[in-house]
Amino acid sequence: MKYFLLAIVINFLFLNNLFSMSEDYEKRLYRGCYPTSKQYLGVEKANEYCSCTVKTLSDKFSDEDMDELSKQNEDTQLKAYNFASEFCANSLKLN
Repeated sequence: MKYFLLAIVINFLFLNNLFSMSEDYEKRLYRGCYPTSKQYLGVEKANEYCSCTVKTLSDKFSDEDMDELSKQNEDTQLKAYNFASEFCANSLKLN
């Protein structure tokens, strides 16, 4: 039974990394978020908001997913990313 549970945990960790963004992609996304957010939220809140948003998006999308979404129109992109923005804004009590 121990080995079965260990195999499930290892499998989950592997699959989770398979469907997440690379560290380089996350950094580029953060660098795109931070300057604008800093203007409205200040340094500390912008850092928290952008870090949260990038992590939340990374939990759902891979680099390839993000590349495909970036080819879509603005409305489609906003709908796809909105869940992360709302989650982080609510978590940080920005609303």
